[in-house]
Amino acid sequence: MGLIARQTIKGSIASYAGVTLGTFTLLFLFPAYLTESQIGLLRIVLNAAGMFSTIAVLGIPQVSVKYLPFIQTTKDYRAYATLLYLAGLVGVLVCYLIFLVFENSITQFYSKNSKELTDYYYLVWSITLLNTLYLIAASYARMNNRIVVPAAIKDVGIRILTIVFFTGIIYNLFDFKAYLNIQIVIYGLALLGVLIYNHQLAPFVPSFEFKRLKGHLKDVVPFAFFSLLTTAASVLVTTIDSLMIGGLINLGEVGIYVIASYIGLVIEMPKRSLNAIAGPSISESWKKNNIEAINQLHQRSSINQIIFGGGMLLLIWAAIDGIFYLMPNGEIYASGKYVVLFIGLAKFTDLAFGLTAEIISFSPKYKYNLYLLISLSVIAVLTNYLLIPILGITGAGLATFISYLIYNLLSYWLMYNRYKISPFSNDSIKAILLLSALFITISFLNFTNHSLINSGVKILFSIALLFIGIKKMNIRSDVYILSDRILKYIQGIFRRK
Repeated sequence: MGLIARQTIKGSIASYAGVTLGTFTLLFLFPAYLTESQIGLLRIVLNAAGMFSTIAVLGIPQVSVKYLPFIQTTKDYRAYATLLYLAGLVGVLVCYLIFLVFENSITQFYSKNSKELTDYYYLVWSITLLNTLYLIAASYARMNNRIVVPAAIKDVGIRILTIVFFTGIIYNLFDFKAYLNIQIVIYGLALLGVLIYNHQLAPFVPSFEFKRLKGHLKDVVPFAFFSLLTTAASVLVTTIDSLMIGGLINLGEVGIYVIASYIGLVIEMPKRSLNAIAGPSISESWKKNNIEAINQLHQRSSINQIIFGGGMLLLIWAAIDGIFYLMPNGEIYASGKYVVLFIGLAKFTDLAFGLTAEIISFSPKYKYNLYLLISLSVIAVLTNYLLIPILGITGAGLATFISYLIYNLLSYWLMYNRYKISPFSNDSIKAILLLSALFITISFLNFTNHSLINSGVKILFSIALLFIGIKKMNIRSDVYILSDRILKYIQGIFRRK
């Protein structure tokens, strides 16, 4: 097995381990010891810092990978690495200066319903600085073909530290305000861990001989600007809902929303691994102008993601009352039930359209990806602004679903109109119809008044009908092969009896 394959597999393991820890922390640990307002304040601080740092990094993660092959000598490499760190620091400074220009307007937006947030601007920017440097340090490791340790530190290390320091809240060693400030320590330790790893991997030696890079900068700057805009649009879409809820409603509703939306986000996990695997194949097919190969990969990814993602959404919806029953103070967070539904539908829409975004990114029309993402962010802001005052946090979930649906329809139209590339086949249509029928069925089924038992029965019922439906409707996918083997195994058991 090659280095890249090993790194990809290990990175996926770290990602799934991080999701497990994140689920435990956000769904069971925080609700037991924090109020929904405290959870909302913590998440909005981290979300804001994540948004600013992603913008402040100025497209460096993409630049570092794309132009590294053009760096030939050790001296060029040192100058290149130094420039990346300096660019990140400049990015943080520019973002902070822009924030200062709009600080009064931002404060006014939050002062009525979430005034506590305005006391923690210093925390947002401290974490922004640390996270920006972390992203650059992770890019440095990636330049040396290492992604596992930085990913493990981000996905697992930060979450473990979050749990470890949270024991101070559990045992009354310090209060919530102190725990908020400890986030600086957590992100500082994450940065220190990556820096130590990088030093062992390839010691960073600063060099300010930037004139050695002059021949590359004319290409790097436009690409970095394009990457910056693309990343900024993407991160805005994922954070704007919670940020707007904080200003338009209150921090308590933010706390309920982030927990409910996290449950819905779980269904997108299969796509993360698929993207890492499919990218090289898509790129190679575009290079050969092999549209048929792209279409086949596209349709296969779509049907598999419809079954896996739709199946996970079906099971989550079957179990939703049981999940809130098991959660500490679940009766409070149950008001986010339909947020789970709409966020889940938004992510299912993304899965159903297969690899559309990735295909556009590698195609001759790659610049349209930026235009589409900007459209998505604008639609997200407008729909959140219109729907949150009317429907509350459910409106934010609905806004996300509408935004993703329009974005994917536009992306689909672009690829189909220009190249006749479509993610949908007869199997994918049959799968969507099957899942819709099952979804409607379990929504009206109640076997008992006990939430936990009812959820358990509905889960078993959903799994059985899903596998039988896939088999009977002859929906060709990887799940079809699995369901066929399971049914044959069960039939073999009864025949032996």
